[in-house]
Amino acid sequence: MRSAPSRLAWLFSAWLLGVYLLEATVAERTVPTLLLIYFVLPQCWLLPAVPLLAWSAWRRDRPALLASGAALGLLGFQLPYTSKVSPTLRLMTYNIARGEGGAAAIAATVSAQRPDVVCLQETNTLEAGLMDDLLARLPDYTALRVREVAILTRFPVLTHHRTALPGTSRELLSAVLDVRGRPLSVLNAHFTTIPLRGGWRAARSSRAVQLQSLLQAAQALPASLAICGDFNTPPRGEVYAALKQRFGNAFEQAGTGFGYTFPAGFPLVWIDHVWLRGAAAVRAVVPSSRASDHRPLAVDLSYGRALPAGTSGKGLDVPRLQQTPSLFLPLGLGQDGQRR
Repeated sequence: MRSAPSRLAWLFSAWLLGVYLLEATVAERTVPTLLLIYFVLPQCWLLPAVPLLAWSAWRRDRPALLASGAALGLLGFQLPYTSKVSPTLRLMTYNIARGEGGAAAIAATVSAQRPDVVCLQETNTLEAGLMDDLLARLPDYTALRVREVAILTRFPVLTHHRTALPGTSRELLSAVLDVRGRPLSVLNAHFTTIPLRGGWRAARSSRAVQLQSLLQAAQALPASLAICGDFNTPPRGEVYAALKQRFGNAFEQAGTGFGYTFPAGFPLVWIDHVWLRGAAAVRAVVPSSRASDHRPLAVDLSYGRALPAGTSGKGLDVPRLQQTPSLFLPLGLGQDGQRR
């Protein structure tokens, strides 16, 4: 006969599995399951999982330990990972909350991780001139910016493109970079959130269309690809499943723990992601910072073959892209110097 902790642990694991299957199969198609996915925090399930694991360990109950461990796995806990592969570059995605933390604090957060490529969201700052100040503090980067997303890079830009994001005034921003002779496509996105009070069906529809727009933009990009951004998407539901079906998730590949990125002061949800195609994460971390209401996600990547000698990207099969002066500017502002 199974012990009390064993029975409890298995019952709890079965309950979590039921919730997981509900989120995976019904997902956002009904309002109750949509609210379950986006507003029932994983900590609600984590609270009983940890005491059960401790109790099982104290009782040395192996079946209970197995069940409790399975429960933590269903909650998305990533075991410590160490890779022997040397990274090609470091990439960061970071929602800077319209610069509320100040240029100095944001620049310090970025500089501490020494990323080669940075994807920023909410760069439509509250304070005029803050982006000028921020980029002046990060002089090693070239800045691409459209609307409220920006890509900062230490590498030469082969081409770049902007794509409308339906249901919002936001846009997708993509670039193909020459990373020491290796092409890398980077796509920066910020999806509509599911509002706390009403408007759930409209937001669900907008996000579905935005997902299709992102997938089309990704399909048009050549070479290895990193899709970065604030997806306002926890690791469950239709949007996450559709992305996971096509791309690898960097934190799932090389992170440790739960990867929570929001809110910065006491993170409870994982909604900022880096998705990969033709590349692999060898390290993924969520640094502690309160320069924004989000924490950044920093990822070391390894990928791909080098460009043919002497091509400098000319041999890449890339679409004809829009080269507008308002998009490609060192200080990331429009021609009139105003925030976008």
